[in-house]
Amino acid sequence: MSKEIAIDIKDARVLKSLFDDFYVPLCLFVGRYLPHTGEAEDIAQECFIQLWQQRGEFRFLHQVKSFLYKTARNRALNALEHRRVEDAYVHRELEKGSEAFFRDHVIEEETYRMLRNAIDRLPEQTRRVMILALEEHDNKEIAARLQIAEGTVHSLKKIAYKRLREDLKDYFYVCLPLLTAVLGK
Repeated sequence: MSKEIAIDIKDARVLKSLFDDFYVPLCLFVGRYLPHTGEAEDIAQECFIQLWQQRGEFRFLHQVKSFLYKTARNRALNALEHRRVEDAYVHRELEKGSEAFFRDHVIEEETYRMLRNAIDRLPEQTRRVMILALEEHDNKEIAARLQIAEGTVHSLKKIAYKRLREDLKDYFYVCLPLLTAVLGK
């Protein structure tokens, strides 16, 4: 059975002694999680700063050891999670720069432009319904906004769909996903 060793961290000399005894082992411990020595050293130092800030909470050496290693582990895991989030962000940004990403977005924007031009040629009430639908309003919201019946909105969308299919017949299959999304609401 191990003997509990009382400790008074409020004394700066005791903290210095703990630092001398545990700093290198903490660096090595954190190094198992994080390969960069500087990062491990920073985390070990942060653990001692936190220990000093909470110094009144510890009475025994085993409590201090447990605190230092748990804090070091948690900080290392947080650093790993932060790195994972950063890597995912960088990956997404690199994808955006890829040729396929660029091409897909140009096609999407050009398709939207063609659809919008065709909608602009519709009769006024039908055009207003379709513009609101493109803004992702459902039939009930469109009806309320234009002060018309919900059934009228549905009918105007059907008329617009037929007319747009004629106007965009050469591009219909490119525009179909956008039309389906708009008219499906």
